Amino acid sequence: MRIARTLSLYLMRETLLYCALAFFVLTFIVLAQNLLRRLDQLFLVGMTSADLLRVVGSVFPVALSYSIPMAFLLGILLSIRRLASDGELAGLASTGFGPTGFLLPHLVLGLFAAGLSAWLLGSVEHEARRELVQLFKTVAARGAILEPGRFREIGPRLVYVGDRGRDGHLSEIMIFDESQPKRSFRIFADRGRFRFDEAAGWIRLELWKGDLHFTPDPRRPERSERIGFDEFVYHLDVRHILGGEFGPVRPKQMTLEELRSVLARARSGDPLEELDQRNPLEYELEIQRRRALPLAPLIFAGFGVPIALASAHRGRNLGFVLVLGLAFGYYALGATMESLVHQGWLGAGTATWIPDLVFAGLGVGSGLAMRNHVPT
Repeated sequence: MRIARTLSLYLMRETLLYCALAFFVLTFIVLAQNLLRRLDQLFLVGMTSADLLRVVGSVFPVALSYSIPMAFLLGILLSIRRLASDGELAGLASTGFGPTGFLLPHLVLGLFAAGLSAWLLGSVEHEARRELVQLFKTVAARGAILEPGRFREIGPRLVYVGDRGRDGHLSEIMIFDESQPKRSFRIFADRGRFRFDEAAGWIRLELWKGDLHFTPDPRRPERSERIGFDEFVYHLDVRHILGGEFGPVRPKQMTLEELRSVLARARSGDPLEELDQRNPLEYELEIQRRRALPLAPLIFAGFGVPIALASAHRGRNLGFVLVLGLAFGYYALGATMESLVHQGWLGAGTATWIPDLVFAGLGVGSGLAMRNHVPT
């Protein structure tokens, strides 16, 4: 018993080492893929380095949801392959350590990975997606507020800038302010600088070399007032443009309580007009996804370990490719089932759990077929 426990811990340590390596590589790939899709556009509208750090922080939990199951599977395959190439599998077999002894430690690790995935999908991922959407909207709105060569109406103000650099510098600025109808005025400046206070929802315009012209009093139209300045600071309140809260409008941005609330509204006949997705099936699928998808690491261990052991010495590459193909098949089957739900052929609850049931059955079958096979 003590020897079996020691060997199990040794296998778990080996697997975790390769899991960590695969995890870092896969997470980097998923992060890079998500970031590169939008970075060019966001930098053009004024994304800062602080914004970039927030993007990375928001994308990271989303990337984990996908990288953990695949990293775990790769860790299993690579560790067993390493043990076989160094002759350690034969040594373990000589101690009476059979296929069940190999499978149980990996199932324990799979259980921990499944628990971590469940926590990420249930409590973290939707918050990260919501934060990411809020950041993108804020950056996009912040960059679109002052578009070069166009007049922009911001509340009771009309603003024009001739040119705007990435660093926030402006040229050829004109502002017509009617926030006080009895004392409206115009500002003209050669140069300026744009700063945005996201917390306060204010734009700070630092203007240089310009004039401030007050609209003449109707009672004394012949009198004009003009003030020249070398430097002038002007604030614009843009909270009404950005909005106070960016509420979740997509299923993957919502909590389970919000998803259930939307479904209840849909059943009562609410058209869900304020939401991006108005099909109730999307919300039911998201609820089921958060329940079924966390089991992927456990299922991957169920079929990955027996197949990896069976191909330890013969057809190593074939076994490696087969297991990875099955993993991708798991996700492909999930996408297919989702399509069938949209076509009305299956219910969301049934369809979402079919991949888990099919591949769990494959794992049980593989384990039974390997139960009398001694790894060598």
